[in-house]
Amino acid sequence: MKNLSPFKLICCLLIPVILQSCSNEIGAWKNDQIKQSNRDELHELNKQVFKYLKANDDKSLGAYLSKELLDDNYAKGTLESIGLQLNKDSFVVFNDYYVVNKYVGADTINTKDLGVNSFRLVYPGTAEEMYISMFVPKNAATPNKSMITTVYAHYSYGWKLSSITAGIYTINGKTAPQLYEKARKEYDENYLFAAANTMSLATSCSRPNDIWQYMSETEIYDFSKTVTNAANTKFHFPMVLNQVSSKPRIIRMYNNTSNEGTYPIICYITKINLKDIAALNRENYEMKKIIGTIMPGIDKSTKFLYYAAYNEMPASNKVVPHYDIKDTPK
Repeated sequence: MKNLSPFKLICCLLIPVILQSCSNEIGAWKNDQIKQSNRDELHELNKQVFKYLKANDDKSLGAYLSKELLDDNYAKGTLESIGLQLNKDSFVVFNDYYVVNKYVGADTINTKDLGVNSFRLVYPGTAEEMYISMFVPKNAATPNKSMITTVYAHYSYGWKLSSITAGIYTINGKTAPQLYEKARKEYDENYLFAAANTMSLATSCSRPNDIWQYMSETEIYDFSKTVTNAANTKFHFPMVLNQVSSKPRIIRMYNNTSNEGTYPIICYITKINLKDIAALNRENYEMKKIIGTIMPGIDKSTKFLYYAAYNEMPASNKVVPHYDIKDTPK
């Protein structure tokens, strides 16, 4: 795909050109509002595309791609990646839209009835008729959900896939606006470190696809900047834990993703030999008692908190042994 970010095209088109609808009925129809015969046809189109994506069948898939997508040198890698996701999880329709566009350059679908999760879709009207479909994992218990989005356009040569993307929709069962609300509460409780960490999760799932904009997007990014700057000013690594008898040094913290979700992992240098498990556990017990005062709130609003103890600095060019500990603060 020469451009798998259709949102970026909007900035390049300064003067939108009005499209004339054959039916003179311009608008957007969502889910059950779509005429059933049209929806069945479009669902079948998606079914075939996903079938060939899963089979990594480039030849058969090519019949469903737009000319622009076929010419895109970067398309193959993206299509293969999405094919792997489709083989790993079962995906179901989250929302789909049939639209008759008003503009060639850019058009918008607003969904304002979803409360905090209300969003708009801002997309280039590459054809008069278009179909946008979003898919999420079937398993409702999946904490981190990715979203696969397909965009079809009705060209002179038929309905073709014009764009396909995959992005993060939820982290730990929460959308970006829900994580933002969580971070606001943490910030109000003076849990600055936790708020900054939560906002890093919020921004990473704020765009499940390239045409999606939450109504609160500006607020999310403004608040993220505020708390991140405040945290960077106040907290610096390494952090020496003088309250702990062995004085370990926290060298970094990042979010660890597993099947259980995405949670903080605290990496630290210890003087204790990694073979002395009993001593490491005693040291970590002392750390757990004071970690919330060193990194405010990090132990208050997370289901799991991980620790990784090292005897030497981890490096990217070699395997450095470490001892891992999983904690459930709540």
